[in-house]
Amino acid sequence: MSIPLAYNLRNLVVRKTTTVMTALGIALTVAVLVADLAMARGLYEVFERSGNPLHVLVLRKGSTSELSSPVTREVYRDLLFKPGIATSRAGEPMVSLEMTTVINLPRVDTAKGMNVTVRGLTPLGIEMRNVKIDQGRWHQAGQREVVVGRSIALHPRAQVGKSLRFGKGEWRVVGVMDGGQSALDNEIWGDLNQISSDFNRPDRMSSVLIRALDAAAVPALINSVNDDRRLMRRPSPSAPITTIRRPRAPHSSFSESLFLSLWRLAAASPL
Repeated sequence: MSIPLAYNLRNLVVRKTTTVMTALGIALTVAVLVADLAMARGLYEVFERSGNPLHVLVLRKGSTSELSSPVTREVYRDLLFKPGIATSRAGEPMVSLEMTTVINLPRVDTAKGMNVTVRGLTPLGIEMRNVKIDQGRWHQAGQREVVVGRSIALHPRAQVGKSLRFGKGEWRVVGVMDGGQSALDNEIWGDLNQISSDFNRPDRMSSVLIRALDAAAVPALINSVNDDRRLMRRPSPSAPITTIRRPRAPHSSFSESLFLSLWRLAAASPL
């Protein structure tokens, strides 16, 4: 025998405390899931804007990020004239040798400070990315100068004309770059040779960024590097390589699907 609907409605009124607590519990659960979904989507878009479908990032075999990927200048020279690489306006192969590390910038509101990525690169590496100067100018080769992302520029010591201390001394901030709300807004850029020398890594770089001629050339370029025996014989081989557009897309998609499923389950749960 089915229970009349009127009985269920009266039960909600009689047990007001239970009803309210249950409703609040479901509402909080849905709110948390929606916030997590928004965060996952935000990360997805940030990483998507940080990449380029024609870019290929060369890392040491087994490395999962640039910070743990030692790449030598010899590897870079071997990669320069691979077939399928685009050329710059000056006729140079669009291959950028780069070094990345992490420093800690002091903050007023916390003693722990904040970790920031420092990237050493050449003018060609700047040209290969979709960034522009928002304030000041780009750093000059051979100078202890840096350009900071827009998010880093909010730090009181990272304003144009001021100096940041990391590595072996002071670095003058000469510009603020606009990375289009990408992960590049959270980086500090400087001259490759100056930064690598400051961190005692004159021949231990992090990665090589390559731009392919077109989308069809990307798979062939990846296979060409992976099959290069000169790279594989070295103590620090640079294969495999991966495209850097949407580097976290699979994880973000999985998170979105999971959060959506849990949200639907919570929304469909009876009081």
